[in-house]
Amino acid sequence: MIRRRLLPMVLALLLCFLSILALGPLSQWWVSSYIKPGVIETASENLIPSLFGGTLLQSMALKDPHVVPMYGSSEFGHGGPYNPTKLFAGRPTGWTPYLVGHAGSLDLIQALYAGAQNLKGKKIVLSLSAQWFSGNGISQNTFAANFSALQAYEMIFNPTLSRQTKTSLARRLIQFDEVKKSYPILDGLLKYYGQRDIGSNIMEFVYWPAARVEMSALEIQDAVKTYQVIHHLPAKEIAKNSSGSIQRVLPAWSKMLQKASADVQKNETNNPFGIGNKFYQQKIKNPQKFKNSATKSHFYPSPEYSDLNLLMKVLKDEGADPIFLIQPVNGPWYDFTGFPKEQRQKYYNQVREMADHYRFSLADFSTHEYDKYFMDDPSHPSEKGWVEFDETLDQFVHQKP
Repeated sequence: MIRRRLLPMVLALLLCFLSILALGPLSQWWVSSYIKPGVIETASENLIPSLFGGTLLQSMALKDPHVVPMYGSSEFGHGGPYNPTKLFAGRPTGWTPYLVGHAGSLDLIQALYAGAQNLKGKKIVLSLSAQWFSGNGISQNTFAANFSALQAYEMIFNPTLSRQTKTSLARRLIQFDEVKKSYPILDGLLKYYGQRDIGSNIMEFVYWPAARVEMSALEIQDAVKTYQVIHHLPAKEIAKNSSGSIQRVLPAWSKMLQKASADVQKNETNNPFGIGNKFYQQKIKNPQKFKNSATKSHFYPSPEYSDLNLLMKVLKDEGADPIFLIQPVNGPWYDFTGFPKEQRQKYYNQVREMADHYRFSLADFSTHEYDKYFMDDPSHPSEKGWVEFDETLDQFVHQKP
């Protein structure tokens, strides 16, 4: 009698569990049907932070062979008309970028962006900033502001990643309070994931069903959020960015560089550091208080290199075709603050060595520290800087494997 009653209950619970798991993918499939041509480019151009923690729009972007994902941080807010989303709008050279990231999207966050997707054979741009490589690496607050539990789950359940890489990422993620306090189920799964002892294997198995349910709930949230965002995107911008729109023809790179340099020159007139007038007036005002203020600062060593190595492992496992962009710092300003040149060179050299170890492409602009009008402020590229970035990235996109 008990067996007869127990079997239907087990079957009912199993059916309920499977139904819950199906709701996440179904909701994402439903919302994806509303993503028409031009939506991905428009969302990228508007840099909507609420979408960076999701996976739906990124996965849709990856399906388009003419869209190139670009992972980066605050430099995406610079460049004016030469920002890649604007310069390559309408795919004038046959491709357009999909920008993911804003201030605080450091290497570990980028590893989750990448680890949550299937990047096999996909060209991808990863923009690095020297400022990330401080003595302490990514802070608890910065991590919390940029972390995505959904991407962490997608990473753990991504079959293209090796168990070793996922275990390394799991060990890193459980070091942060945001995971422990806000996502105890995820924290438990990560804690026991990849361990070799029987007890850990049992606990991983115990956490698995609850983890899949939470992941499905996060997928539904992502689908709803994505629908709300794309529903409010400007229709005119979507039409302009659609692949069916008339393609523009870019001026020669030399002409764009000349025009951008002239424009930046007009905006850098009140200081000798190659910093925009507005930034200088608002953030610096009295430069003497910054003089020799960074003599003990350094970019090496830093825990950030371990996170960069994790990012590179993810890309290697997935079979991606990445290029790492090394942005320079503002040489005159860094010299004024006393930031040691040898520390900057150690950072540049270490990134070069790591990219070479993994046989990844490199867009190395470290020699541009003292280029006039290349920077907007102490650490972000100007319009001229972005023109040079864009030309190199355009060459990379059209380069055959």
